[in-house]
Amino acid sequence: MNKKEYEVLKAKFLTLVASVPLPLRNEIIAVVGKKTVSWNAAYGEIKQDTDNAKIILEHLKKIGLV
Repeated sequence: MNKKEYEVLKAKFLTLVASVPLPLRNEIIAVVGKKTVSWNAAYGEIKQDTDNAKIILEHLKKIGLV
């Protein structure tokens, strides 16, 4: 994934997460390595542009969320 695609997916995710009800933000949306990732964890990873952010965004793109 190139930087432009990453930024587009990041923007889509940040817009999407704002519409997720607070009680659902603890639900699992991805698996990175052997660890599960909730909406809240994904938000933190993506907001901080960590190495896992790219993996999470690729997973969310694959399943059609972003």
